[in-house]
Amino acid sequence: MRSQRFPNLPPLDSLIAFESAAEHESFARAGEELFLTASAIAYQIKKLESTLGESLFARHGKGVSLTPKGQEFLLLVRESLIGLESHVDRIRHGRLSPLKLATQHAFAQLWLQKRLGAYQHNFPEHDLEITAVSSISGNPKDTDIAIGYFHHDPGNHWKCLWKETLLPVASNGYQSDIPALYQDMNWHDDWRFWQDEKVFKKGMAKMRRSSLYALILQSVLDGHGVMVGRVSLIQEYLKRGELVPWPTSDIQAIESGGYYLYQSPSCEDHLVAKHFCQWLIALCSDEVN
Repeated sequence: MRSQRFPNLPPLDSLIAFESAAEHESFARAGEELFLTASAIAYQIKKLESTLGESLFARHGKGVSLTPKGQEFLLLVRESLIGLESHVDRIRHGRLSPLKLATQHAFAQLWLQKRLGAYQHNFPEHDLEITAVSSISGNPKDTDIAIGYFHHDPGNHWKCLWKETLLPVASNGYQSDIPALYQDMNWHDDWRFWQDEKVFKKGMAKMRRSSLYALILQSVLDGHGVMVGRVSLIQEYLKRGELVPWPTSDIQAIESGGYYLYQSPSCEDHLVAKHFCQWLIALCSDEVN
């Protein structure tokens, strides 16, 4: 019986019968394997050929052999059946393939970690392997999904999760005649929007650089200087008043770049990756709105 939901797909029974008959080059031997008669296998193959509008087997006295179209179709059917069986087995025994996720240190520490607990509590059978790196390229390798900050849309396979806003911040009450301006070495141009501010005049500020945004954040929270805050990553500190705009409350915030989600082509067949991406996109949409 053909599916009303997927009307262009042939019945699963006919695909299994086809794969077995192709393996044995015999309807009779396929019938023995599947506990059916040879005529029942022949009937399934005939229905399949009618659905496709192509002959899959050449019939001859000693048995059957695949036509060129049949050989092409066999590769697709075998790959699909093996993949489906593998996924069913993983679901049945709780062995879903782990999701490989790559992202930047700052995003992992200051945004993702705070939200992963709820996901892993609700879906304990979903394993995530997270790799934190200094920077994400526009063409990630060896990962199922990636989340990264980019000044501009990185294009193919990337989806924008939200736009980022930059704002100079310091700890509440921070004062200094010669302020220390912390600069992330990976996001080294964040200060460029405020280069005309008086603190940049000669002798009025000193730069301190680090490749870890979380380390910079802690230094600023401890009252040692000023940083360019990525509002989506530090919003909890702003809400609690632990960080405040600097040097005054009317300093201009700037929208710059955004965070993007990459899904590799393999995600189409990766159940955990598809589920996690759907969860992440919905979560970001709720938070932004």
